[in-house]
Amino acid sequence: MKNNKKLNEGCLKIFQLLKLLYEDKADYDNVVEIFKDKIEEQTTNNIQVNLNKYINTLKIFGIKIKKEKQKYKLLSSLYSMKFSIEDLKSISILVSSLQKFPEVELTEDIKEFVSSLELRMDNEDKNILNCLNKIFGEDFSFYYADVREQIEQCEQVCKENFVINLTYRKKNKDITCKCSPKEVLYDSKTAYLKVYDSVIKRNLEIPITSILSITKLPQIANPIEMNTTVVYKLKNRLAKTYKVKENEYTDGRDEYGNLIVINKNEVAENLIRRLLRYSYDCEVISPKHFRDEMQRAINEIINQYEE
Repeated sequence: MKNNKKLNEGCLKIFQLLKLLYEDKADYDNVVEIFKDKIEEQTTNNIQVNLNKYINTLKIFGIKIKKEKQKYKLLSSLYSMKFSIEDLKSISILVSSLQKFPEVELTEDIKEFVSSLELRMDNEDKNILNCLNKIFGEDFSFYYADVREQIEQCEQVCKENFVINLTYRKKNKDITCKCSPKEVLYDSKTAYLKVYDSVIKRNLEIPITSILSITKLPQIANPIEMNTTVVYKLKNRLAKTYKVKENEYTDGRDEYGNLIVINKNEVAENLIRRLLRYSYDCEVISPKHFRDEMQRAINEIINQYEE
C-alpha cells in the first residue's frame, strides 16, 4: 500500500512538471516546489538529485528537456505529428520572413507558434527542417520591387544562355568579367546573379544592386560549371560545439576528432566571412579555388593591420 502511494505521488509530480513545461512556466523555483518533500527537510542538493531522477525518467520515454537561464524548456512532446515536405518548406519560409515583420508582438507570436510545431515534430522532420535550403531554396523575389527591372534583365540573360561581359562594383572598384550567367538567387536580404567566370574557373554570386552593365556576346555559354560544394574541417572545441547551418551536413569526424562539414551553395563571400571568424580552428579542404580565395581574404586582413 505504501509503495502504491509513492508511485501515485511520483506520477502526480511528473504530470505537474509536464503541465508547467507545456505552459512554458517551468521556472526553476516552480519546478523545485513540486519535488520538495512536504514532510522531511531536504537539502538543495537532495532536491536536485530527485528532480534529475524524474527528468531522466522522462528522457527514457523520449521527452527531452533542457535547462537554460533558470528555466526548464520542453524540446519534444509526448506525441508527434507527421509533416509533409510542403509543410516543412512553408514553416521554413515563415521563419526566414520573421525579420521582415515590423510588429514585435506579431513576430513573438509567430516564434511561439513555430516552437509549438517543432515540439510535435519527430527527429526525421526536425532534421529535414534544419537542412532545408532557406537561403536559396525559396523565392524571395517579392522583397525586391525596387530592383525588379534589373532582376528581369538578369533572368533574361540566364534564359538566353549567351556569354556576357559583366561589369559590377566591388569595394569601390569597377570589375569587368567575361562569364556565363546561371541563375538568379535570393535570400532574405539580397538578390544575386550567379555566374561562372571561366578565367578564374569558379562561380560568383554578384549582388544585383552592384551590377553596372551587362553586354551579351555572340557566344553560347558552356553548360559546364564548377561545383559550389565547399568542404572544411573544424578543430578543437569548435568541432564539439558547432551546429550545422542551412545547406550543410557533416561527414563525421576524422581520426583526430576534427568535424568534417560539407557546405552547398552558400554565397561565397558570406561563407568566407563566417569561416574567417573561426580562425585557426577552421581549415578549408576543397575546392582549391575556394582555399585560394580564403588565403587572399586572410592576406587582405593582414595587410590592413600592417599599414
